[in-house]
Amino acid sequence: MSLETTYRILAESKQPETVDVLESGLTTGDASTRQHCFRTLAIRSCARSHQLVIDRWQAYRDEIVKATVGHRDGLSDTVIACLETELSSDKRDDSKLDTERTSTLTQMVLAFSIREALPLMIDAACNHSSHVVRQQCVDTVIAISSVWGKQARRHYAGQRPDPNIERLRLALTTQLFDCAKNFQRHRSEQLLDAFLVLSTWNDPSLRSALDSDNACRTLILRRLRSSRQQAVMELLAGFIRRRSIPECLLGLMLQRCDAMYCETLLQVITPEPTAVTLANLKEYGLPDCLRGGVSLLRTLGIDRDSAIAHAYTMAMRHDPETIAVLMEILERHRTRTNTSEKAYDAVAICLGRCEVPSLDYWLQAIRSDRIELVLNQENDTEATPETTPPAATVQPTSAKTAEDDGESSNGFSNSESFEDRAAEVCMRVVRWAEESSSRFSKPALRLLRELNINNMLPLFPTLTADERLRIGRMLLRIDPATLDVVRDGLRHAVISRRLEAIEFAQTLGLVDLMIEPFTMIVHSDHQRARLAAAEALATAQCDESAGLLKELATSPLGSLRDAAKESLNRRGIAV
Repeated sequence: MSLETTYRILAESKQPETVDVLESGLTTGDASTRQHCFRTLAIRSCARSHQLVIDRWQAYRDEIVKATVGHRDGLSDTVIACLETELSSDKRDDSKLDTERTSTLTQMVLAFSIREALPLMIDAACNHSSHVVRQQCVDTVIAISSVWGKQARRHYAGQRPDPNIERLRLALTTQLFDCAKNFQRHRSEQLLDAFLVLSTWNDPSLRSALDSDNACRTLILRRLRSSRQQAVMELLAGFIRRRSIPECLLGLMLQRCDAMYCETLLQVITPEPTAVTLANLKEYGLPDCLRGGVSLLRTLGIDRDSAIAHAYTMAMRHDPETIAVLMEILERHRTRTNTSEKAYDAVAICLGRCEVPSLDYWLQAIRSDRIELVLNQENDTEATPETTPPAATVQPTSAKTAEDDGESSNGFSNSESFEDRAAEVCMRVVRWAEESSSRFSKPALRLLRELNINNMLPLFPTLTADERLRIGRMLLRIDPATLDVVRDGLRHAVISRRLEAIEFAQTLGLVDLMIEPFTMIVHSDHQRARLAAAEALATAQCDESAGLLKELATSPLGSLRDAAKESLNRRGIAV
C-alpha cells in the first residue's frame, strides 16, 4: 500500500492505538513524516488526536500550520473547548493558572483565524484576573478583527460578504460596544481599538456610539484621534467617501495630522477618487494632514501623487500653491515609473480645475529676480514633456543665489518669499506652455491667460525698466499675438496706445520688425509720438530705420531734430 492509503486508514480508524502510532511519528526526524502525522491527527475526530497537535504547537508551529490547511474544523473546535476550559479555570480558587497553555491556544486561534473563539476571548479580555491572559486575548482579538474589519469594509467596494459571517461580526461589534460602555471597569483602550477596527461605517453599534453624547462617545472619539492602529485610521479616513459624515467626526477627520493618518487618507482617496470623495473635499476643504504643498509632497512616495493632486485641486483650486504642487508632480515623474501614466492623467484633469491666477499674481512673479532663470535659459535644453518632463528651473549663474535660496536645478527653492514662489510657478508653467506637443500645453496656457499683451500694454508705463523687459520677453514666448498687438498698437487711433506700443517695441528691440508703422508715425503722427519713435529708432539696426532717423534729423522742429541726431549718435552713424 502507498503511504497515502496508510494515513487515510489511520485517519478513519477508531482504535485508540492509532493515536499512539501517529504520536510516535511525531518524534521522527523526518519533516515529511511529521507533516503527514499532523495532518492525519487534525483530520481525526477524537479530542486526544487534536490534543497532541496542540501539545506540539510551540515546537512545530510552521509545520502544523502548513500541514493542517483545509483540515482545521475539528481541530478548531478542540482549541475553542480547551481555551474555554483554561479561561474558566480562573474562577476556581484551587486552580493554578497556566498562562503558557493559554498563550499556545491564543496563538492557534490567531494562526487559524478562529473567529468563533472571539466572544470567549473578548469576555476574558474584560474580566480575567490575570493581566498576562487579558493581554494575550486582546492582542489576538485586535489582530483577527483588523483583518476581518478590512474585509467587511470592502463590502462597500462591491464585495458581498457571507451573511452568516456578517451576522457573527455584527454580534461581536455589539459585544465590543458593551465593553466600551463598561470602560471604567476594564480600562483597556485596546478593546476600544478592537471595536473600531472591526466596525464598518454603517454598523448600528458604531452609529449608536457616535450619535449619543455621553462618556462612551468621548472615549471613541479619543481613540479615533490618537490610535496608531492602521485599521482605526482607515475607518476614520474612510468617512471622506461617505455621503453623510457624523458631525462629531467631521472636525476630527479634518484635523488629525500625523504622518500615518496622512498616508492612510491618501490611500482612501485613491488615484481615481469617487464623486462623493471629490464633493466632500470641495465642501469641507483640505484636511490638515495634507497641508504643506510642495514640502509635504516631497515627503510622500510617488504612488500618492495622483491622490494628492485631486485633493488639492478640489479643496484649494483657487490657491496658486496648488499649481506648484501639480508642477512638482510632473517634475517627480521625469523618470517614468509604473505610476507615471496615472500621475500624468491625474495632473491633466487637475490642471483644468485650477482657477486662473490673477494678473497681480503674475506681476508678483515678474518682480522676482528669479524669473531671470527662465528668461535666460538656453533653447537647446528644452525637452519634450511626454517623454522627459523638463526641469522647471536651471542652475543659477550665481553660486550665492543657489546657497541663499536652497535651490536645486530640478526643484522649488526653500525661499519663503511670495514673489520667489510665484516666479518659480511661472517658470514651470511657461516651460510646459511652450511644449506644443504636450498634453499639458493647453492647460498651462489657460493658467497664463491673464498674462497677455492686451492686459500688459496699459501697465507698461508704470513698471520699471527691468520689469518691462521681463514681461516683454515672457510675452514673446507665450502669447503668439504679441507682435500683432504691438503692430496694431502702433496704428491705434488713440495716441496713448501708440505711445505704449512704441515703448514696448523699444524695450524688447522689436523696432526692426515694425518699420512700416514706425514710418507712418515719423511722417504724419503727433509730435509726441514722433519724438518717442525717434528715441525708439536708436535701438534698431536696419538701414530703413537709419534712413528714417536721417530724415528726422532735417526736420524743422528742433526737438524732433535733436532727438533724431541723438539716436543717430547712439547708433554710431554720422549726421
